[in-house]
Amino acid sequence: MRRGRLLEIALGFTVLLASYTSHGADANLEAGNVKETRASRAKRRGGGGHDALKGPNVCGSRYNAYCCPGWKTLPGGNQCIVPICRHSCGDGFCSRPNMCTCPSGQIAPSCGSRSIQHCNIRCMNGGSCSDDHCLCQKGYIGTHCGQPVCESGCLNGGRCVAPNRCACTYGFTGPQCERDYRTGPCFTVISNQMC
Repeated sequence: MRRGRLLEIALGFTVLLASYTSHGADANLEAGNVKETRASRAKRRGGGGHDALKGPNVCGSRYNAYCCPGWKTLPGGNQCIVPICRHSCGDGFCSRPNMCTCPSGQIAPSCGSRSIQHCNIRCMNGGSCSDDHCLCQKGYIGTHCGQPVCESGCLNGGRCVAPNRCACTYGFTGPQCERDYRTGPCFTVISNQMC
């Protein structure tokens, strides 16, 4: 009985949809100077037709497609291939969502101001160049801002791989690699000796 009710609802929805498409769906809707046609609605909804959204950055389903977060279409286009950057890219350009490719080749969330910079070095991890020296973002040090800083250090042979993030050697875990999770007789003291 429940299955029959679901079928009845689905059939009713199909009839309503068919009725809508045959009664004025082709008409242009005007709101001020904005005209919305069937093709633009299909594109927005992701419905069939040649105007449906296409490309590698399309999310949703076949009939409810939209550009994935961080992507948009060119004006009048139907491919989600234009990345969106929250911050200005300055002299660079937006190359992927929230990431700029700067004139120096550096990839960062922002390239700084549009002033002309004469630097002969490349700064990494969002660092900016000033008078041929890198000014590093918090969490990085070094000539090119390439060395992450773990303020509390990494223990038991772990190494710092990102700001305050340690990569631990086998058998250790924790924010600083401080916890030993090795078990078994060879990792415990036996008669004051290790085996």
